[in-house]
Amino acid sequence: MLPHRPAVPPAHPHSAAHRTAAGRLSSRSAFGHQPGERHSPGQHAPDKDHGAHTLKVWRGTVVGVYGDDVFVELGPRMQGVISRRQFELEPRVGDVYDFTLRGREEGLWALALGAQSLSTWEEMEPGSLVQARATGANADGVELKIGPLHAFMPKSHTGLPREQKPSLLVGKTFTCEVIEVDSERQRVVVSRKLVLQRERDDERQRDVGALRVGQLVHGRVSRIEDFGVFMTFGHGVEGMIHVSNLAYERPRHPSDVVHIGEALSAKVLAVRDSGKRVSLGLKQLQPSPWSAVAARLTAGRIIEGTVKRIVPFGAFIAVLPGIEGLVHNSEADLRGQRDLAAQLEPGAKISVRVMTLDAGAERLSLSLLHPDGRLIGREEAQALDTFQQLAERNQGGLSRSLGSVLRRAIGD
Repeated sequence: MLPHRPAVPPAHPHSAAHRTAAGRLSSRSAFGHQPGERHSPGQHAPDKDHGAHTLKVWRGTVVGVYGDDVFVELGPRMQGVISRRQFELEPRVGDVYDFTLRGREEGLWALALGAQSLSTWEEMEPGSLVQARATGANADGVELKIGPLHAFMPKSHTGLPREQKPSLLVGKTFTCEVIEVDSERQRVVVSRKLVLQRERDDERQRDVGALRVGQLVHGRVSRIEDFGVFMTFGHGVEGMIHVSNLAYERPRHPSDVVHIGEALSAKVLAVRDSGKRVSLGLKQLQPSPWSAVAARLTAGRIIEGTVKRIVPFGAFIAVLPGIEGLVHNSEADLRGQRDLAAQLEPGAKISVRVMTLDAGAERLSLSLLHPDGRLIGREEAQALDTFQQLAERNQGGLSRSLGSVLRRAIGD
């Protein structure tokens, strides 16, 4: 296996900060990592030769040897350090070994070579990761053995759905986290749920880290809001499809397009805040109506449209299926009104003039005024369309004059 450098390089081996951290790590008792810390995807199940009662074994690659410290990469963004004296043979960069975790401090895990067994209560600490075997179950939870030691797992920490009984775990061996230790009473309480949660979080982080703009993802609608749809995919990753990205012809409400639980495929549009915000698009999987509008919506042309919605700064007008343009308040005769709500209402048919078109950005600017400031009549677009149709029909007919086309347009 070829070695690769840690994602976050360790402190300089001769720095005081590094020596202090390494010293504290080496002096920690076995299995003493901090409660609440996460696993990495680099973990491996214990080898059968390690026995049934060992800590989880992690496969790691030596990436650096500095003095007595051997630095090991266990997985993405997960590094550890171990004393050189624990190796029978001189460790070299690229060597691969099995390790167990002893604790963590200042971003590095303290490691032990191979697997270790728990044999005394003094080795137990809250936050320890242990392999436990379920030996019995009752209404309150599950009885377990950790090596020669007895443990208990409350029903709420089994990680099972409410409808499943704890007895399903009897006879199985799994990783747990120690959440309470009473060495005098020889009582230890563990949780399987915390480990499963961390594993899901790790899987989710791997999914998020692999996301790329333009990637196709598959999932199901988890909830619907007025502003858009939330879709869950992968290992619990949630992305949002804004209402403007559901369909080219904007719906009245997202529920008109999708429903809860529906299976969807969507395109990744953006990944922000380290994956906490994932923007998805549904309409981007369909041919864009904007790709063929340049010839029809030329600047200066008067066309008919339907008022879709009115906002404080103007009104959005649908002029073709899936194509909406904005009439800004400055391109309307407000007649002393603050906005267009007093003049227009959703669903009304009006005539508008094309000002600018940016098909690539899907932006269309419209006006209710002629270039000289006159208000465009509601029927002007219809008359213009009739004239254009007749002109196109007679294009190339040299014997027909422009006058005859005009007369036909006005019904003479």
